[in-house]
Amino acid sequence: MTIISNKLDKALMAHKKGLLKEAGELYRNIIKTNPSDCNVLHLLGALCHETGNIVEAEKYLNKSIKLAPDFYQALNTRGILKKNIGKIEEADLDFRAALTLVPDLPEVLTNLADTCRIRGKINEAGRLNDRAIKLAPNLGTAYNNRGAIERERGNLQKAKKAFQTALKLDRNLDDAAINLAITLNMLGQSKFALEIAKTIVTKLSNYAPAHNCLGLIYFDLGKNKDAKNSFENACWIDPNYAEAQSNLGNALTRLNRNKKAQDHFNIALGLEPNNPDFWSNKAANLQTENRFSEVIEACNKALIIDPNHRDARWNRGIAYLASGNLLDGFADYESRWLLPEFKNRSFDSQLWTGQNIENKTILVYSEQGFGDSIQFIRYIALLSKQRPKAIYLETHKSLSKLFKAIPMISKIFTKGEILPKSDYHIALMSLPHQFKTTLKTIPKTIPYLGIRTKSKYKFAAKNKKKNIRVGLVWGGRKTHKNDQNRSIKLKLCQPFLKIPNIQFYSLQIDRSDEFGDNCSYIIDLSSHLTDFAATGSILHNLDLVLSVDTAIAHLAGSLGIKCWLILPFAPDWRWLLDRRDTPWYPSVTLFRQQKRNKWDDVIRQIASALKRLNT
Repeated sequence: MTIISNKLDKALMAHKKGLLKEAGELYRNIIKTNPSDCNVLHLLGALCHETGNIVEAEKYLNKSIKLAPDFYQALNTRGILKKNIGKIEEADLDFRAALTLVPDLPEVLTNLADTCRIRGKINEAGRLNDRAIKLAPNLGTAYNNRGAIERERGNLQKAKKAFQTALKLDRNLDDAAINLAITLNMLGQSKFALEIAKTIVTKLSNYAPAHNCLGLIYFDLGKNKDAKNSFENACWIDPNYAEAQSNLGNALTRLNRNKKAQDHFNIALGLEPNNPDFWSNKAANLQTENRFSEVIEACNKALIIDPNHRDARWNRGIAYLASGNLLDGFADYESRWLLPEFKNRSFDSQLWTGQNIENKTILVYSEQGFGDSIQFIRYIALLSKQRPKAIYLETHKSLSKLFKAIPMISKIFTKGEILPKSDYHIALMSLPHQFKTTLKTIPKTIPYLGIRTKSKYKFAAKNKKKNIRVGLVWGGRKTHKNDQNRSIKLKLCQPFLKIPNIQFYSLQIDRSDEFGDNCSYIIDLSSHLTDFAATGSILHNLDLVLSVDTAIAHLAGSLGIKCWLILPFAPDWRWLLDRRDTPWYPSVTLFRQQKRNKWDDVIRQIASALKRLNT
């Protein structure tokens, strides 16, 4: 017995010093002579888990628990292993079994709290974790879990404080440092988040979660190549790290490496088939390939697992809309308020969801971009048929003068101004859902916007030799998340810029650095584009607007002005698929990219169509 005890002491000492290979050999030698030693089996299982040998770890822990069913330490360790490999329900059972044996063990309480959080049982998770902290006020892991719970609740400041407390209690609690970095990034404190993440990666170069954390921050900063490299490092260290595999798929999607991205989503789902995040991420990738029936199928799988999964409902909504199913699409589109990039505002008035508003006042507000506001302002006419006492509109300053021409609007307010009291309120882009819009019931009165004053700009004086006037927009807002796909370079337009008898006018408010040798073919009107009303008056002097997917195209369509719209391979949902026209704007013709990142065919089609205009 003394010999075995001495061997165990040596093994424990080696294990504590991080000499895992030596410790493993000593544990195995003890088991050879005493195969029923449940304690050593447990220790060897824990060591195998540390070294990433999951199969062996599970085997030894199972043996230990079979020999001693009331061995709560082994149940807890196996629960941690199960949680780490994504078997959350099995981990939950192990933690609950351990607590049946020892009800007030803080470590197990906080472990169970974490599985409850992962399973979406946030309130139970909070109660369990609070109990753990009450029993052990200095338990760093409990504060780490409290931070994760608060983050799930959307309480980012509370989460930040909890992670900081965890690190004060245990400065070597690396998972808390990782969580703090992620939370700071979510709070917009990306600089500090990046510093922490880089420090953790330097300290723990072989720790996959550290690289995954750094990748997430790079991803949110739009540094997609750096994100890809970090996620690849995490996957190389731990090929069974399902979250990193899925994140790598997301980064590859952004880099337009869609087939490779699908491989990693499939690996992630092979490891954790019941993870709704992975199904939703895969759906977002399929969406970039216009495979909308598969997008809907993947989202439905996510929603079966988690009926409240916000990203899956959002992605499904976009797929429905792009497929032409506007009724279900706009219903799912309401899930946008659950996403961090959409800020749901609070008002003293009641949300309008179809109630009788006759003789009542209602505030409509633009919650998204210029183009969205121009497209959906048409619904004010439908709203006015509900016979409200007044319709107030809050919108962007550059749109206010344009929208003043709408007689049904009682008063317009720009963002930041004090708003009037009203009985009801609604976001502008929620009106299609409330009016149960289908392709057949889109309000088609065109134009639905008007320009009160004519432009003072004298087009004819600029070039009397050219009879056809074409406004050109080749790039959108550079900060737009899809700008790399929707915008083109001006140099690509050269095949049609030199067509005789056509004068091109730049309607860009930036990108003048791209003019180069093309300045002799284009007249820059940027100084005249002071707001959308001024821009609209200029459009009325043109024969055609040629634009990528920007607000200018929406403006032209709303005014009934002829517009040719240049679309990427995976266009925004509103332009649908496989059609040259759009039910939103009869005056708009669509020119679609047939292969991702290949604009040559589209440019040739446009050049040919422009030449026909010139004959």
